[in-house]
Amino acid sequence: MEKGYRLLGASIFVGGILMLIGTVLHPPLVNPYDGQTAFHGYSHSRLWMWDHILMLLATFLWLLGLAGSRFYYSAGKLSSKLGSYSFIVSISIWIIILSAELTILPIIGEEVIQNDGSTLFKVWESVFSFLLLAGYFAVACGWIGVFLYGWGMRSVKTEHFSSLFNNSALYSGLIGLIGIIITCISFPIGYIVIPLTSGPPFIWTMLLAVKMLRKQVE
Repeated sequence: MEKGYRLLGASIFVGGILMLIGTVLHPPLVNPYDGQTAFHGYSHSRLWMWDHILMLLATFLWLLGLAGSRFYYSAGKLSSKLGSYSFIVSISIWIIILSAELTILPIIGEEVIQNDGSTLFKVWESVFSFLLLAGYFAVACGWIGVFLYGWGMRSVKTEHFSSLFNNSALYSGLIGLIGIIITCISFPIGYIVIPLTSGPPFIWTMLLAVKMLRKQVE
C-alpha cells in the first residue's frame, strides 16, 4: 500500500513537472480557428516533435497517477469513481490529440512548406482546429475530475485532508472548468483566462502528489 501511493504520487509529480516544461516549449496557441498563426507557430518550432513526445509522456504520467490515487483515500465514493473515470477519459483524448500532432500534422505540414499547397493547408488547418478544440475537452475532463475528487474528499474522515484542502479541490476544479467554458466562448481572452483558472486545480494536483509522497494519504 505504502509503495503504491508513493509510486502514484511520483507519477503525478513527475508528470506535472514535465507538463510545465512541455507547455513552455509549446507555441502559445489558444484559438482553434486561427490557422495562420497556428501554422506559423508549427513551421517555426524546432522542437515540435520532441515537445509533443514530452507532453504525451507527461499527460500519461500525470493523469494516470491522478486516476489511480482515489484508491488511497475514498475508493468507495461514487464521486471519486466518477472523478477517476474523468481522468481516464482525459488520458484517452490526449493520446489521440498528441498522436495526431506527432503524425498527421507534421506529414501534411511538410508538404505544405515544400509545395506551398493551399488546399493541403486547409486540411492542416482543419485537423489543427479539431485537435485544439478537443484539447479543451480533455482539459475540462481533468478539472471535472479534480472537482469530483474534492466532492468525495469532503466526506472522508482523515487528519491528512483538511477542510481547506478538500474545498480547494472542489472550487479550483470548478474554476478551471468555468475557465475552459469562457475560453471556448471567446478564444482571444484564453491567454489570460487559462493561466488564471487552470493554475489552481493544477497546483492542487501537485499538492496531492506531495501528500502521497510523504505518506499523508491513508
